[in-house]
Amino acid sequence: MNSENFPTVEERLCAQAIGWDFLRYAKKYNIHDLAQQVDSDAVALIKEIKTILDDPALDDPECFLRVDAIVRAFHKYDLPTGRHWELE
Repeated sequence: MNSENFPTVEERLCAQAIGWDFLRYAKKYNIHDLAQQVDSDAVALIKEIKTILDDPALDDPECFLRVDAIVRAFHKYDLPTGRHWELE
C-alpha cells in the first residue's frame, strides 16, 4: 500500500484477479466437501499429537522432543508456529 494507505492500481488489479480466481474455485467445489476435508485434517492432526504425547521414545525431562515433534506436525499441515523458524 502507498503512503496514504490507499491501494495502488497494481494492488487493486491483483486483488481483483485473486477474487475472481477464488470465486471460480469456490463454484467448482462443493463447500461441504471442503469443510469435511478441513475437519478430516483437524482430526488427523489431533490424532498425530496424541500419538506424539503417548510415545515413550520422546521422553525427556524438558519435553523438547515432544514439543519439536508437535511443531513438526503443525508444519506438516501447513500451520506455521512461532517456534522453530528453521522449519519454514
